[in-house]
Amino acid sequence: MRAKKKLVILFSNILFQLINARKRSEMTGFIVDGFLSDIESFPFAVYISKSCNLYRNSSCGASILNQVILLTAAHCFKNCDPFTVNAYAGSIRKHQGFKNKVLSFKKHEHYNQVSHMNDIALLRLETELVFGRAVKRIILMKHPPNNTKAVVAGWGWIDSKGTRGDVLKHAPQLVLDREQCASRLGNTEVPEGMICGEDTDNVGYPEKGDSGGPLVVNKNIQIGIVSFKRRRYTNSTIAYTYVPYFYDWIVKNARKLYCKYESETLDMQGFSTDVSHCDLATRRGYLKFR
Repeated sequence: MRAKKKLVILFSNILFQLINARKRSEMTGFIVDGFLSDIESFPFAVYISKSCNLYRNSSCGASILNQVILLTAAHCFKNCDPFTVNAYAGSIRKHQGFKNKVLSFKKHEHYNQVSHMNDIALLRLETELVFGRAVKRIILMKHPPNNTKAVVAGWGWIDSKGTRGDVLKHAPQLVLDREQCASRLGNTEVPEGMICGEDTDNVGYPEKGDSGGPLVVNKNIQIGIVSFKRRRYTNSTIAYTYVPYFYDWIVKNARKLYCKYESETLDMQGFSTDVSHCDLATRRGYLKFR
């Protein structure tokens, strides 16, 4: 009986350890290492599922500018006509958030897919997002805090071999200036309007599928958009589009994208339109980013 009791205790201990190990594994997220995210800590993060011309079932990240406009990378939408794009907000799991159709997008008019210059784009949603604890806008600033510690979040690969993840992950990044960035990327010329972030403590970095995702400081101030890396030199240093550099472009084109669609919709419905509708959107805070 004593031996049987010892076996029961031993089995119970092993079972307890296995349960705890499983819980720990479930709480381990990756952006190639990194940490599982709480959506209430990243309520501005959006998963983008897209089929563009010959590119089927690809994905990117984005951030919420307002109830109908998202911010992402231009390279996510190269050769993207025709397109079918859906955005998911409000959940750490890819397809369990609020699904929203993307009606149109605006890439920077001087985007260069070779040099990655001006790698920035805006998306126009079909339906207004309803803000709450799990869905909030990002904050943009022309002159953000000078903080060298940032965080990147996304749904991309969980390793460099192409393993796909299902949940939102995040990882800390050390922000580098353009000179440091160039040296990490093999002394490659880094376009104006770009910065770099790197993993210095071997805790995580973005991979394919994280493109377009936000790099933030102070919890919700976006300073970067995941753009590219030079794999031959390093996997863990990432070039980001520097969002403050494009602040004026974002404000101008977000207004155009919003107002153009609203005007066309009202025209189709037989209503007369003028600038007052866009002024109303401004008063409601749709076209303010601070």
